[in-house]
Amino acid sequence: MENNLSSGRSNQQSDAAVLLGDLESDRAGLIERLNEPKWFAPTYGALAAIFISTPALPETFNRGFVLTSIVVTGVLLVLGYQWVTGIKLLRFRVLEGVLFGIAILTTLFFFSVSLGLAASGLPLWIVASAIAGFLAATGLALLGVSSMRERVRDVA
Repeated sequence: MENNLSSGRSNQQSDAAVLLGDLESDRAGLIERLNEPKWFAPTYGALAAIFISTPALPETFNRGFVLTSIVVTGVLLVLGYQWVTGIKLLRFRVLEGVLFGIAILTTLFFFSVSLGLAASGLPLWIVASAIAGFLAATGLALLGVSSMRERVRDVA
């Protein structure tokens, strides 16, 4: 009875070396794909900044439309990242989950600052709050992507 396995020891070693080489090239390709989407972190930061700046909108403006658009764009952003990299962002490890939680809390903090500035009659200062939120969300997204890249690189 025949099988697909090589019968010689040297053939088994060369087959294993080929498989390990293929695995290493796949991992290198995955790391390269993780480096590709340079747009992810700034776009995430821009969504946070838009959300933070909504208190500056006039009362007659439909804020629900803006918030719905941000949520839909966020979902499309995650799907686009998954499509480009092949990595599902829903499979967070502890560090990425903590960074995501900090990003949400930071965005909500700057949003509350913007609400306070709007209530105080200082709507132009909301721009500063939005910029700070953009920088914080972008930085946290970059840290999360970097953490995922290092995890893929360290996989043996």
